Amino acid sequence: MNKKAVVAGVVLACVMLAPVVIAAEGVVGEWEFKSQMQARTSTATMTITKNAEGKYAGTWSSQRGESTLSDITFEKGTAKFVQTMNFGGQDMKTTYEGTVAGTKLTGKGQGQFGESTFEGTLQGEAKSGADAIVGQWQMSVNTPAREVVEKLTITKNADGTLAGKWVGQRGENTISYLKFDGGKLTFTRTSNFGGREMISDFEGTVEGDNIKGVFKTERGDRETTATRVTAAKPEAGKKADANAPGAGKAEPNKPSPSKNADKEAKPS
Repeated sequence: MNKKAVVAGVVLACVMLAPVVIAAEGVVGEWEFKSQMQARTSTATMTITKNAEGKYAGTWSSQRGESTLSDITFEKGTAKFVQTMNFGGQDMKTTYEGTVAGTKLTGKGQGQFGESTFEGTLQGEAKSGADAIVGQWQMSVNTPAREVVEKLTITKNADGTLAGKWVGQRGENTISYLKFDGGKLTFTRTSNFGGREMISDFEGTVEGDNIKGVFKTERGDRETTATRVTAAKPEAGKKADANAPGAGKAEPNKPSPSKNADKEAKPS
C-alpha cells in the first residue's frame, strides 16, 4: 500500500469517528445562547450537565430570571430540549432543536409566540464534582402541617472538602457529614428547639440547579426539593477543621436521630 492510500485511510477513519466523539459529550457544557424572533434578539446562559447514569439536566439564566430545561436528548449531533419559564404565574414552554458542530449549536425554537432561530457558543465545561453542589440553595421541606422554605449554603474549603450552613426561621442549624458523590448529596442537620437536640438525615439527587430528596426523621420522611439561588464564593484559604464531623477521610459513627426530635413543622 502506498503512502497516499495510507493517508487517505487515516483521514477517512477520522471522519467516520468524528460523529461518535461529538455524540458522547457534545451538548454538555456552558453555552452563551442567542435567539432571534423577527427583529428581536435575546441572550441567555444555558448549562447542561450529564450524571453518572447518563441522564441530562439543564438550567437557563437570562434577564427574566432562572428557568429549567427538560426532555434533553442528544443523538447523532442533534440536541433537543424544552425550556420552561414561569411568567405571571403561567408556565411558558419553548421547544428547541439544533445541531452541534464543534463549539457551535444552531437551530430553531418553537414557543407559543412563534418560531425563532438560535445560536449557542460553548464557553467551557459545566461544573462537575464538588463545584456542582457549591452555592446557595432554597430548600422547601414538606411537613404534615405546611411547607417550610429555608436556606442551605454549601462552600468548598481550600483542601477540597465541603462545608454547609443552614439558616432557618428559628436560626442557624449545624450541618455535618456533608458528602456529594455521583450526583448524590447527603448530610446531617442538627437543630435545637426548646433545649432539645433534633437530628435529621438528608439524602437527595442533584440535577443541575435542582435537588430532590428526603429528610429522614423519627417522625417519618419529609420530601424536600431545592433550587440553586446563587453560586457561593469559595472559602479562599480556609482549612477544614480536623475535629469537625465529616471533615476528614474517616467518618465517625453518625448519631441516630433523636427520639425526641420533632420535625413535623419545625425543620429549623
